[in-house]
Amino acid sequence: MLGESEGTKGDATIEQIGRRRTFTRTLQLAVVLAVVQWPMRDAVHDAAGSPLGCEVPGRLSLLVDATFVMAYVYAAYRAYKYVKFLGRQSWQRIAAIGSWVVFVAAVLDVVEDVRLWNDFGTGACADLSTGWLTWLLRATGLAGAVVVGVAYLASSRFGQRMLYGVRLDPPATFRRIRDDGRDNGRLVIACSGGGIRSASFCLGALQLLREKGLYDKASTVIGVSGGGYMAAAFHILRRTSADPFSPGSPELARLRRQTRYLLQGGRAMFRAALSVLFGLVVNLLLIGITLRAIAWVLGWFLADQGVITRGYTDIRVDWRPNDSWSFLVLSLFLLALSAAMFVLEKVWDRWARMPDVARMVLATIGTFSLRFGVPVAVALLGVPGGLYLLNQLPGQATDQPSLPSALQALVDPAKQGLASFSALVVVLIGLGKSVWNGLAIEGKEAAGMRARLLSFARTKLAPWLASAIIVIAAVVVLLRWTGGYATDPLYQEDWNVALILAAIAVAIKVLTDANRTSLHSFYRERLSRAFLVTRKDNGAAVALDYHLRLRYSDWAKPVDGGPQLVIAGVANVSDADFVPIQRDCVPFVFDAQQIGIVGDRSLPDGGRRVTDDYEREADMLKREVTVPAAMAISGAAFSPLTGRVNARTRPVRLLLAVLNARLGVWLPNPYWNNRPEPAFPEVTGAFAKVRRYVGSVIDKPGPYRLLLEGIGQPSMYDRRIYVTDGGHYDNLGLVEALRREPAQVIVIDASNDAEDRFTALAEAIATARMDHGIQIDIDPSPMIRGSKPRADRAWAYGIATHPLKEGEEKAYKTEIFFVKAVLAGHLGWDIEQYAVANPDFPRRTTGDQFYDEWDFEAYRSLGYTLAQSLTEHHRVKARLEDL
Repeated sequence: MLGESEGTKGDATIEQIGRRRTFTRTLQLAVVLAVVQWPMRDAVHDAAGSPLGCEVPGRLSLLVDATFVMAYVYAAYRAYKYVKFLGRQSWQRIAAIGSWVVFVAAVLDVVEDVRLWNDFGTGACADLSTGWLTWLLRATGLAGAVVVGVAYLASSRFGQRMLYGVRLDPPATFRRIRDDGRDNGRLVIACSGGGIRSASFCLGALQLLREKGLYDKASTVIGVSGGGYMAAAFHILRRTSADPFSPGSPELARLRRQTRYLLQGGRAMFRAALSVLFGLVVNLLLIGITLRAIAWVLGWFLADQGVITRGYTDIRVDWRPNDSWSFLVLSLFLLALSAAMFVLEKVWDRWARMPDVARMVLATIGTFSLRFGVPVAVALLGVPGGLYLLNQLPGQATDQPSLPSALQALVDPAKQGLASFSALVVVLIGLGKSVWNGLAIEGKEAAGMRARLLSFARTKLAPWLASAIIVIAAVVVLLRWTGGYATDPLYQEDWNVALILAAIAVAIKVLTDANRTSLHSFYRERLSRAFLVTRKDNGAAVALDYHLRLRYSDWAKPVDGGPQLVIAGVANVSDADFVPIQRDCVPFVFDAQQIGIVGDRSLPDGGRRVTDDYEREADMLKREVTVPAAMAISGAAFSPLTGRVNARTRPVRLLLAVLNARLGVWLPNPYWNNRPEPAFPEVTGAFAKVRRYVGSVIDKPGPYRLLLEGIGQPSMYDRRIYVTDGGHYDNLGLVEALRREPAQVIVIDASNDAEDRFTALAEAIATARMDHGIQIDIDPSPMIRGSKPRADRAWAYGIATHPLKEGEEKAYKTEIFFVKAVLAGHLGWDIEQYAVANPDFPRRTTGDQFYDEWDFEAYRSLGYTLAQSLTEHHRVKARLEDL
């Protein structure tokens, strides 16, 4: 990053920058597709009079042109949306007119493509033209592009200064986000993450706090990941029961029957397998059609340039076809331009002072040329080089060019190909399981050489091996298909493939989206059916009907004076503008009043939306922002993007994305469409509802998001953000609790820290100080076991001092009561015996989510006992009663 960006300076809002980037990326795609068509059009022109020589490049050009049409229509539409966002009514109307003109040109372009498609192969052709229709669509498209471009430039920073003399952009501020004061002077309860282990422990602690009257006394209960399961369950059940999950209650008995909530019974296991398989198939289809399309265009181009030719039994590669350097120059031009910009900057800086504007221009040109230069060089030089190297290996001698038989079997539609492909999938699934086990044990000390070697293989070797296998398989497929399209006429003339690819792409877009192919829907349903219950009039405890829309704006509100429900997640972003190196996330909070991104003062204001409006934007049917959805999102620990723990999961991001091990969800960016009035009000009328419904379905996150999960860098400027486990920022919920400035906080911690280290607490202390300037003074040393048989106690007391605000003479302070799942003091005989039989108690790995009734009861009872030891201490009891 060179200096400060517009976002960090406040020169433009997040939405403004994001909309501009979205338009720029779409325009770049359109330009790339236009450039790709040039050699095809030249080939058609050179093959004038030869129907056979004209058909392949001509029809291939039309296929690329179909994608180009969609790209420039989207570019025009996004330019119009940018102008509309800036609020220039006159220019908005002009941009709308220009967009419609571009759309008309696109329709004419499609008509032209259909006519030309039927003409190819039936006679000689001179050019990709239909006479007057071609000239009409070009004139129409150019006119529309000029109109949209004028409106866009007039609304830009340059245009504003030229036309108005001042900038009229929406202001961006960095004011401190202040809440409505609901928690000020009140009690907040925070339930930590930790899967079923934390849910069980927090259940016991919440039962005790309810008995003491502290639960009903609290203003807010914050849930993170597994703690969110039970925080939500308590909150929902309180609507129909005054004593939720009390000892001997039907809902507690039912919960004990749901301790294997993820795969409870054969039906759940069947649906889990289908969910994984469905997403895996869709992911492989997306990868396959992308590789096939690239191979088709690349193979034809390399053959047309004479770089790849067909030998008798092999593929021949000529880096200088016809003894010309033009191909090598074309392949390396953009990389050379990037290097030239860098050298020019250094030389200029050597002899004179370089203005910041000039430095920025050179850096922009260099970055842009590098961004496109690397893939161009890899495609034009790396693919032929790969084909050459593979054909040097011992292969199967045939009368057609081929790859070595062992590699070819991976991609050929033969029995051995299918078997090899199936074996590949099985290997990846096995590696995925090994990686999951490795992530669960990482950070723990392994006893013995065998255990250490196994741990090293799972945590270090398996992640990289799995990603390497995926990359190698994709490269082999790309090489095979590229070689086929470059040398085999049967590949080149099979136009039915284009229809199949298009049909697959349309089916994926229409039938599913990036959220529906993930495991989120399955996970959300399982959590809802296991934890969200209601007590019927006859005393039975039953699961809430899953089809009910438990809208967060309604169901998370306080009930009869009790606490409200807040669920903590994170939005994964990698902007150096706003997040420190390797943090890769900002906190995302589900609140009944306002939902969205909260954080330190480096984040601009406007990151939170009115929850009711946000629910309608996320989905017209209001299914995406519900209590079960928030529970599942906050517990989405198993995802390709994992916030602060990305360093651990980065080697397996690609594997997790391909295998569909994705629990995170793409939600609308709350910085976008953040208006004083609702951006998505309730609609009335059949036509308006149908239009909103269709728009909501079309607007779901597309397959491009899978690429961002696997290998991309999600940005806070994007229209959608990827929200995952709240523990990826603060596993205790303590930072969010302190941000709300309560008088007291009770933290229920079931994190899986190594014994005596209290890592989650240490990270929360540092985060609160870094992000909010809050100083936390707490001493957990009485909880350290050390060489003693057992720790003295399982709780600690601390004070959080908030930064002094303007006009205040004394800093605001918050009392912290911290209770952690450790073995301390006198415990019940059942817990003692369970601890003897289970040496890892109470730090059972989060990777194990399958508990039986003994496991569940041991952690529940421990939570109850330790919370009791906290609240019955005379000093703590007095402090809590004074509130």
